[in-house]
Amino acid sequence: MQKSIKKVLKYFLVILILIVSYISILTATSLIPQKAIKDNVMKSANILKEQGNNLFLRIPYRSKYLKFDNYTDALMLNTAYSIDSAHPLESSILCRKNYIPGVTKVVFEDTAYELKSASKYKYLDQVGELNDTVNEDIDESFEYARYWHGYLIYLRIMLCLFDITLIRIILIIMFTILICILIYLIYKNIGGYVALIFLLAFISVEYFYIGVSLQGCGIFFVTVISSIILIRRYYKIKDIFLMFLIIGSITNFIDFLTVPIITLGIPFIIYFLLEQKKEEFNLKKTILLIVKLGLSWGIGFFGTWIMKWIVVDLLFNRNIISTSFKQLQYRSIGINTIKFSKVLEQNFRYCIEMIFIELIISVIYLIKNANKYKKEVDLVKILPYAVTLIIPIVWYFLLKQHSFQHSFFTYRNTILFTISLPLIITNLIKKRRE
Repeated sequence: MQKSIKKVLKYFLVILILIVSYISILTATSLIPQKAIKDNVMKSANILKEQGNNLFLRIPYRSKYLKFDNYTDALMLNTAYSIDSAHPLESSILCRKNYIPGVTKVVFEDTAYELKSASKYKYLDQVGELNDTVNEDIDESFEYARYWHGYLIYLRIMLCLFDITLIRIILIIMFTILICILIYLIYKNIGGYVALIFLLAFISVEYFYIGVSLQGCGIFFVTVISSIILIRRYYKIKDIFLMFLIIGSITNFIDFLTVPIITLGIPFIIYFLLEQKKEEFNLKKTILLIVKLGLSWGIGFFGTWIMKWIVVDLLFNRNIISTSFKQLQYRSIGINTIKFSKVLEQNFRYCIEMIFIELIISVIYLIKNANKYKKEVDLVKILPYAVTLIIPIVWYFLLKQHSFQHSFFTYRNTILFTISLPLIITNLIKKRRE
């Protein structure tokens, strides 16, 4: 009992240290003056204005153009530019857009529904607002305090040196290097078949184009880097639950509610693959491990999010806790009723082809290695992958409105499905002891 209390206190202390670190780093990067990033923000605003609020790219293996939301990238650039270095703490916590010291006349607090554009616009126009902000032709500002906006740390630094085109190129190169490292480590430590499944799954969510989207890249950074660390440090990690708590916390700090569950699911899958290679688990141990890993990540993710709301309310009296809970309700059911079948259709249509390819590869793998298996079902071994298989489905059900409206990026949650399904098939029957 005393040991459990000490562990809870330890995790609580870690969360507090992380929160203090987040506030400190955000405040420090908010000291960068607006003029230091103005030229590159202005160049970026012109580039986005030419492209429009939505960027459509033809992907070689897709029959249709893929949509990237420039309006969220414009919002991120706007937020980065709207930081007032004279008030770094306030700016980094309230996270305003369209804010120009000496020009802004009114600042609207965060709302329970969609973030609005200034009254001069007929429709939501983040790209237009970014252009008007850098040209000081807008006087209405809006707070977006419900999120941490941790991306500001690296985005403001990069904007000192590069415009959005160069930032996107750099991100694509970085992601390519990182995935090559991860796939190699999976191949070396787990096996070639699993490495191939992971590679195909990442391809199915356009991983090599993710750098085009400033909005989507943060979550993939957390996923891939944490997975690399997990494999590299597997035998030296003393507290795997603490690691998942930290991953969940960093996810919430960086993310914009894009596809946060992949930072849980992919390290989760990798950890069980490594564990099952080392020893056989019984049902009780498997269930306990699944529950503890999920809870650890969840405490880190939701604990960090709630702490942001508490910080905003304590320091600036914005009633953001109530607003954020209303926002979560809206993201779940929306204004109108949305059929769950439509949500699934919108998101899974992107990965159907890859699922068929993986099924063929899995069957070939089983046939080739038929003599290595017993004719016994191994339900314990597939249980972790059955859990990660249904995680995106549960997510789509809980956030129906969000997953339907933003399916052009929420479909990337299906990476958990496309990794888990072939692992279930090839681990369904017990392997003979070598």
